[in-house]
Amino acid sequence: MDEFTNEIDEEIKLLKGKMKSIKCLTKHINKKFKKNFPIYRIQYRTDKFLKQSYGIPEDDAHLFVEIAKQDVKDNGGSFFYEKGLEDKFYCALYVSKAMLLFSEKFLDLVLIDSTYKRNRFNLPLVNILGVNNLGQNILLGFGLLTNETKESYDWIMKKLEIVWKKDPLNIICDECPTINAGIDFYSIFL
Repeated sequence: MDEFTNEIDEEIKLLKGKMKSIKCLTKHINKKFKKNFPIYRIQYRTDKFLKQSYGIPEDDAHLFVEIAKQDVKDNGGSFFYEKGLEDKFYCALYVSKAMLLFSEKFLDLVLIDSTYKRNRFNLPLVNILGVNNLGQNILLGFGLLTNETKESYDWIMKKLEIVWKKDPLNIICDECPTINAGIDFYSIFL
């Protein structure tokens, strides 16, 4: 069985969260170091380093909720979140005061896309962007979801409807069927 060396560990620490998937990281490590690690060993090692570096993701999720709630209380903006079964994090939408100000002026074009579990929480991050009058991307909000389902995106769209208080003129997303389903839900209000 192949053993980890300090050099391999340093490479994993350097690349964790920067490669597309654990499968890609495993392939890279095996090729570079001429090893044959199964994916589960690289996953375990990566998770171990993440916990050492940042603590436990569940604790961070609770800390994120507390920080976002306090920020909205102190500075304005909007924050929604829900817990699922066993009081575990389900989904969240955060819109700061600055993001709200942007949404008052720049809802002509809204872009919605999500990353696939490439963050510390191992959750899909929903990016909600606009375009300002200089053609620059601006952040209008972001969400974290435990899964990418039609219901999750419906939830995001319902909350955006509450926050923005007016409809975007155009919404663009990729061909992700669950995002499109959520946008179709939203379009019945347009």
